[in-house]
Amino acid sequence: MIYLFAVMLTCGTTVVMTSCGGGSAQPEKTAEEVVADTLAEPVKRDTFPADRWMEENKQKEGVIEKDSIQYRVIQEGTGKIPNRRMRVKMNFDLRLTNGKVVESHQGKDVMELPISRLIPGLQNALRLMPEGSTWEIYVPWQLGYGEEGSKNIPPHSALIFKVHLIEIVR
Repeated sequence: MIYLFAVMLTCGTTVVMTSCGGGSAQPEKTAEEVVADTLAEPVKRDTFPADRWMEENKQKEGVIEKDSIQYRVIQEGTGKIPNRRMRVKMNFDLRLTNGKVVESHQGKDVMELPISRLIPGLQNALRLMPEGSTWEIYVPWQLGYGEEGSKNIPPHSALIFKVHLIEIVR
């Protein structure tokens, strides 16, 4: 049985690798070499848990994928569909894929917002929703808060919105 131990000194640049219990010792690498090896490996999008979550979610019954988002119709409205230049009145809840509620406006004052000021994923969804609709919208991290995240949203987070589009402001 071979045991491998690696130690990186934070104030130096040496990484010491040793093995015990037989077998040949691993060659020593500098910290720069270890970092270069790590960075040389391409980052695959499917390495993010949110990407895996979105892949699994689109297989669920009733989930529709369109314009790089996913959604499930809870109640279909019969009104007009807004465009990017319009303002809308709506209520929404926002939660992460682990169920943590980030923001909730359901049952509170109606919010009036310009669509163009919303995250891209929500813009895409609202441009598909007729007035009066309530949808659960699943936004991939690339169309949400991306690699940076936000105050209460970690980087690379898929988002779940429950949106009630009350009306388009004329």
